[in-house]
Amino acid sequence: MGEVHVEIVVVNPRTGARSGEITALVDTGATLTVIPGDLLRKLGIQKVRTVSFVLADGRRAERDVGDAAVAVNGDSVPCRVVFGESGDAVLLGLTVLEQAGFAVDPVQRRLVPTDFLLY
Repeated sequence: MGEVHVEIVVVNPRTGARSGEITALVDTGATLTVIPGDLLRKLGIQKVRTVSFVLADGRRAERDVGDAAVAVNGDSVPCRVVFGESGDAVLLGLTVLEQAGFAVDPVQRRLVPTDFLLY
């Protein structure tokens, strides 16, 4: 089994400005989606606040977050995105996967539709 990468498009929901397709690593351990900060600023997406994250190695980091829409396999969902800094990977986080109704098939290295849960 290996990594799953997908093409995504980031959209500014206020202006409709769109990125081209960018490749993101699907990370079910990441709550939020990480997009290069330069791209978010170019699209006119504004910082909402700064949040603290726990990284995979246990260290803490702070990053700005803003509101965008992310399209995965043609389905666009509103979400909070992280302004990635130099050295940060582009990540597709769990909240977008859940909102769009996708799960990871690690054997085929792709996203597959999944049922929404309503409890």
